[in-house]
Amino acid sequence: MTVIQNKSEVLDLLTWEGLEARCTGEKHISVERLKSITTFPNNDASHPIIGRFWRVFEAWSDVERSAYLKFVWGRSRLPIDLTRLSRKHEVRLMPHLGATAFPQSHTCFFQLDCPDYATDELMNNRLSAAAQLCGEMDTDNNAGEDLD
Repeated sequence: MTVIQNKSEVLDLLTWEGLEARCTGEKHISVERLKSITTFPNNDASHPIIGRFWRVFEAWSDVERSAYLKFVWGRSRLPIDLTRLSRKHEVRLMPHLGATAFPQSHTCFFQLDCPDYATDELMNNRLSAAAQLCGEMDTDNNAGEDLD
């Protein structure tokens, strides 16, 4: 049995790709991994919105999935170790938002407030647009620009 003497020896065991994944998460956003940490707290398990959400998400590319994660969580990748998350991903059905409204996110809570969309196409269009148009969360570099 080999005993690792110092931290630099651990790095010798990883490829650069493995080290990148450990530091920033995997580039591929697995539907199964997201499912494993997702809850629908105010929905009955048979509600159509649950199937609709997963059909839409599964059809997306990794780029679209990454934009969704950024929109709903502020991070573009899932960590390697999902057991250490402080919050699970939540999708909450919010019919009061209106059947054609854009969804809302709460990045501090890893939560999506989702209108009761009638079709997969409508959900895809609204959720995709919200994720693509959300912009940057980090305003540290330009927080005071409009105050001059």
